[in-house]
Amino acid sequence: MPQEIAGKPFKPFNFRLRERLDSLMFFFPLTAIFLGWELAVRLSVSARSLLPSPVTVARTMLAEMFNPSFLSLVGQSFSVLTAGLLVALLMAVPLAVATGLKQKVDAAFTPLLMLLGALPDIALLPIIIYWFGPTVTSALLMAIIVAFFPLFFMVREGVNAIPKDYFHVVEIYSTNRFHLYTKLLLPATLPNLVAGLRLAYEFLWEVVLAVEIIARLNGVGLLIDSSVKAGALSEAFAALFFIGLTAILVDRLLFQRLEDRVRRWRD
Repeated sequence: MPQEIAGKPFKPFNFRLRERLDSLMFFFPLTAIFLGWELAVRLSVSARSLLPSPVTVARTMLAEMFNPSFLSLVGQSFSVLTAGLLVALLMAVPLAVATGLKQKVDAAFTPLLMLLGALPDIALLPIIIYWFGPTVTSALLMAIIVAFFPLFFMVREGVNAIPKDYFHVVEIYSTNRFHLYTKLLLPATLPNLVAGLRLAYEFLWEVVLAVEIIARLNGVGLLIDSSVKAGALSEAFAALFFIGLTAILVDRLLFQRLEDRVRRWRD
């Protein structure tokens, strides 16, 4: 019988240590990749003009981290991503709840959204740019489109997974319809909502960078493209890795912690 402290299962120190070590297992293959990369460059297996060494990339990235113009470009890309995610959230959640609760609404909208969601996002990009021009509006619209579908389908799945008897219980014990959302729908769908946000966030970085490259918009995507064309691959890799680290940090420090809190709250 597991020991409990304040109603929570107690985990021995060695078990918690093992959990932390397991979470760092990715470090070993990652280190092997960078060591192999550095060795390939030093042995001239790969030309430095085509592939800079990871040490050079790391130095460049550290220098760029204190460069206000570089951080400004990253901030522009991140602001478009965040705005698109928030707008998509406000659009997707009410529609997902409505389709999950009402069969007629589901029959009317879900097949259409499934069809639109199956369209390749990047293929829509030239059309969006043609309609709205190479502007921030195009980048924001693409971010909204890309973020909308994982949010919609994840929340809709969460609503559909609620047993029908739970709705009857809420109707019997509460005359306030607001309780349907606060006492049932919100707790039941919150894990799906967080998972949808996390999934959308991962997709959005790729799309925002692609829009900046194709539409020639100010942002870190344009910086990467310009650096490659100028032959400054160390700057391009540095920007690319910085974005990767930023994406991972936001995912781990925000979305994963939020996911863990929601899981503990439900348990």
